[in-house]
Amino acid sequence: MKNNAQNAKRLVIFLLLAFGISWIPEIILNHTVGYHEYFETTHYALFTLPITYGPALANLLTRLITKEGFHDMKLHLRLKGNVKYYLMAWLLIPALTALGCTLATSLYGKWDFAALKALYGSPKLLAGTVLFGIGAAPVLAFNTFGEEFGWRGYMNDKMKPLLGTTGTIVVGGILWGLWHAPLTVEGHNFGKDYPGYPYTGFLYMAILCTLLGVLLMYVTEKTGSIYPAAIMHASLNFGAPYARLLLTQGIEEQPGFTKEQFFEYIPIILCAAVFTVLLLMLMKKQRSADAKA
Repeated sequence: MKNNAQNAKRLVIFLLLAFGISWIPEIILNHTVGYHEYFETTHYALFTLPITYGPALANLLTRLITKEGFHDMKLHLRLKGNVKYYLMAWLLIPALTALGCTLATSLYGKWDFAALKALYGSPKLLAGTVLFGIGAAPVLAFNTFGEEFGWRGYMNDKMKPLLGTTGTIVVGGILWGLWHAPLTVEGHNFGKDYPGYPYTGFLYMAILCTLLGVLLMYVTEKTGSIYPAAIMHASLNFGAPYARLLLTQGIEEQPGFTKEQFFEYIPIILCAAVFTVLLLMLMKKQRSADAKA
């Protein structure tokens, strides 16, 4: 009971810090210089850095405030025996995106690459752009480390004893989705012109973060390192959009979460279901090993 109370206290402090450190500058900048000026330019980089690194800073500050210490921070690479999980982290999301976009285009679009050719000038340049977006994800993982060091590197560990694996997946995903709210309300994820704006946008983001959180949690648990999750998150942010650009053809861009996008996410939904089962099996195995120790 004492350990649970301690975990709950640390979790609450972490969440208050993670949301506060990120939300306060976001809300201020949204209402002063405007979302597009601060988020889509480098003019306010000094102020936006705490936004993306809020969860990481919350991890460190919570450890200091509660005198928890800095053990088990998941900062070792742990490559031995885990290279396959690093490759999975790098390539799985672009592959699932490619499958989903192919499905959506087959149902609702058309295979016509003339527009892409006109935009990029040549098939070689297009192919190079796509490969760069996917290939650069491990290098660009520093952009997503701030989130993963917080969510997967700290929040999940405090939630698991309190909520179990399934509760951590669901509650952790919802909280991660809500953390994006100051950006979602500015149209960052789904635009603004959709039914139920911005509340349905918050709901969409919570669902997506829950699904994606399963994959990120799995590679973290399997490796004991935060870097695979950071790479996977970077592949989501930088690799998947290029795969989508190449394979989503003839589908009109619409605000909000559309039926076409639902079909794009079917492979991720199915993969998240499989990884949930794998996580439950892994956690059961770990509990059994701990009981015998």
